Amino acid sequence: MKTQKAYSYKKSQIETADQLSLILMLYDKAILLLDKAKKEISEKKYEEKHNSLTKACDIVFELIQSLDHDKGGGIAASLLQLYTFVVREIMDADTNLNPEAVNNARETLSELRESWKDIKTNPDKEIKVTDNIETGTDLSG
Repeated sequence: MKTQKAYSYKKSQIETADQLSLILMLYDKAILLLDKAKKEISEKKYEEKHNSLTKACDIVFELIQSLDHDKGGGIAASLLQLYTFVVREIMDADTNLNPEAVNNARETLSELRESWKDIKTNPDKEIKVTDNIETGTDLSG
């Protein structure tokens, strides 16, 4: 009974959420799954790790699908590069049991989540796009 109530509550949250809240929910779930996968790697629960990473990757693909390149311009292009990097890191973690790749994916998603949270909290704040996104990670391949 409790599970059904929790499911109904979560479903209601999703159905009534605004777009930014939905994006934050996607980030939250992906980050949770990456944390779970990292633990599963250390516990040698490889099938569970694969399932967690596959679900996290599905969420990132959903974020990619939601990009509006016409309205988003440079921001959408930059997000696509970052999401592509995250997918590569998730695949590396899954294939090579690489916890550092999980950390890279998680860190990237956490930073993006904070940016989206800031946008939600401060909707009138001007967003500046630069051509050179500086990260400590090579995003090219």
